[in-house]
Amino acid sequence: MTRNLPLLVVFLLLGGSAGAQQLAQYSLYWLDPVQFNPAYAGLDNSLSVTGTYRTQWTGLDGQPSGQRISAHLPVYFLSSGFGVEAERDQLGARSLNRFGATWNYQLVTPTAVWSVGLSGRYFQMGLDGAALRTPEGDYSEPNIVIHNDGLLPSGNESAGTFTLAAGLYYQAERLEGGVSVRNLTESVLSFPGLDYVLGRQYHAFVRTRLDVLRSWEVMPMLFAVSNGVQHQLSAGAIARYDENVFAGAAYRGYNNQTTDAIVLMAGVNLSDKITLAYAFDLTLSDLQTVQNGSHEITLKYNLQQRIGAGVPPPIIFNPRTKQ
Repeated sequence: MTRNLPLLVVFLLLGGSAGAQQLAQYSLYWLDPVQFNPAYAGLDNSLSVTGTYRTQWTGLDGQPSGQRISAHLPVYFLSSGFGVEAERDQLGARSLNRFGATWNYQLVTPTAVWSVGLSGRYFQMGLDGAALRTPEGDYSEPNIVIHNDGLLPSGNESAGTFTLAAGLYYQAERLEGGVSVRNLTESVLSFPGLDYVLGRQYHAFVRTRLDVLRSWEVMPMLFAVSNGVQHQLSAGAIARYDENVFAGAAYRGYNNQTTDAIVLMAGVNLSDKITLAYAFDLTLSDLQTVQNGSHEITLKYNLQQRIGAGVPPPIIFNPRTKQ
């Protein structure tokens, strides 16, 4: 097993038309469902801002790292939600930046909310050729990069494209979930000599809330991701005490061939508006011998009050405190 991930980037990009699991992976996704489903925007019932930092497979040269921030809020007089987001994903010599805006329409019934959403995102990918190495290359001179490969750049290359995502979400007092697809248009990032296809990625998410004791509740959840060929399933649960302190675990994988990690999670509400959460991924795949796990931290702010004019949704259950 090699520790040189820049070469892995080459394998992902070579071949005229390439595709892979291109989007960043997060373990605390359930704190910010709008990142994978645009129909969730506004369903935190107030202005909600979430920031996340993740470093994956620490100790592995060129390991993935990601940072993202999102903000969304309900627009009651339009029966909709609106959001914006920005994200940076770094993998060895490859960087992927994403900027987007989300809108949805919400149908409110006496017991639940149905939402259908659409988002537009601009992707910008960069490749630092100076960070790549080939077996036939000459790197003996400082600051001189000779790959001896006509396909690979020796400097920086970048390309950009626009893509769409769509989703459907259902939210009731005890049950919620949805389905979505990202990279709906399968747009192409064109580099000299090759095209990098942003393949479609399908998501399904469901979670429920169970009162266990007077001050305890448990939230089991399932999250599935697929590109139509490869699939990933995460199953876990969060236990929360007095709507304040929470902890839980999840297993990512569904058989011996797809086993990825055990995720340990914990968090606390620092105030009635601010939540801090941390996750550690204990790697179970073959990568466990060359890295030291993954770390993720999320800070979430919710204004906890209605914004703007309009009538709040006529839902009979009380808007719950969001993580």
